[in-house]
Amino acid sequence: MSETKRISEQLQSSFYKGAWHGPSVMEALDGVSAKQAATRSIPNAHTIWELVLHTTTWIREVNKMIAEMSYVQVPEDINFPNVTDESEASWNKAVESLKRTYQKFEKHVATLKDPALEKIPDNTSSTFYRLIHGVIQHNIYHAGQIVLLKKFK
Repeated sequence: MSETKRISEQLQSSFYKGAWHGPSVMEALDGVSAKQAATRSIPNAHTIWELVLHTTTWIREVNKMIAEMSYVQVPEDINFPNVTDESEASWNKAVESLKRTYQKFEKHVATLKDPALEKIPDNTSSTFYRLIHGVIQHNIYHAGQIVLLKKFK
């Protein structure tokens, strides 16, 4: 099995299901309502909704880094966007955007050949290998946060 295929499997398990550590991103989001997603359960901590938007941003940005071979610093208002519409429709749209963004990234990663994993985009010292693993780690980190925030109903 190629390294890219192994990485793709880890990426999928961190996002959909089957992660060794516990719930994946989508498993953690299962059953979360707009109200729960928008609730700031812990002062000065992000909401579930903010984490979903943030995760979407970083999956999209890493995909761009790989596609465009260049790193760009993500501004704070894009890194952790504010939620202005707390409706169920808006929440569902945020979750669907996360899924679509992830699916584009997943497809892109699947097209890479193993030698491409050693490429380094401009303005960074991280290889594609490290950037993709960063997305896996980022997914796991935020899935854990979401699981904890869900306990603060």
